[in-house]
Amino acid sequence: MKDMKILLISDVHGNYEALKKVIELEDYSMIYCMGDIVDYGPSPQECVDLIRKEADIVVRGNHDNAVAFGVDCGCGYELKDLSQEVRGITIEDLDEESLDYLGRLPIDVETEDHFITHASKGDMFKYLKPNTEENEFREFNGVEQDLVFLGHTHIQMDREVDGKRFVNPGSLGQPRDGDNRAAYAVIEDGDIRFERMSYDIETVMEKMVEKDYPERAINILREGRIVY
Repeated sequence: MKDMKILLISDVHGNYEALKKVIELEDYSMIYCMGDIVDYGPSPQECVDLIRKEADIVVRGNHDNAVAFGVDCGCGYELKDLSQEVRGITIEDLDEESLDYLGRLPIDVETEDHFITHASKGDMFKYLKPNTEENEFREFNGVEQDLVFLGHTHIQMDREVDGKRFVNPGSLGQPRDGDNRAAYAVIEDGDIRFERMSYDIETVMEKMVEKDYPERAINILREGRIVY
């Protein structure tokens, strides 16, 4: 992996403006995407197209799964109703090829040095946060790799548990930590740095208005956190 620079992104959630800008402005050798390409944002088709073109490793998130198969997203109670409300818009915007692509994405991917998943090993739904108890990471006990990349929580994390390093780059398209800039991370020569990037969020919100997205969805994007 020497001289390899990997762009780590997750939870794009249909935010094409954020995705496009990060990919255009960051220098990288490979892209790992930890899932949830779609839902919440107004440009799911464009995001799927760009991820398919540029990303080297992509895993399936719970929203990708819900959209592809018409099943529950397994979201937390704060967002379940909103997710169900916007999913119909997402599905209408996606062609059949993209729906098939989302449904065929793997849950986990292993490389020689990295284990890549959306939420937890073999699980698209479990929330592993910076303050989650260590025993909740037990699914990774049999994993050979010492470096694990995941997403799902929309919160950046760099944490060591039982000798393994767990890195969450945060949400590129739907941050939930009070900072509405696109969140991502870069790994280069073993060093990991977390980044934020401003993008044309106004255009995203205008698209959401045009497609009749709920006002709450627009406010969450604007605030970079869950609002009610």
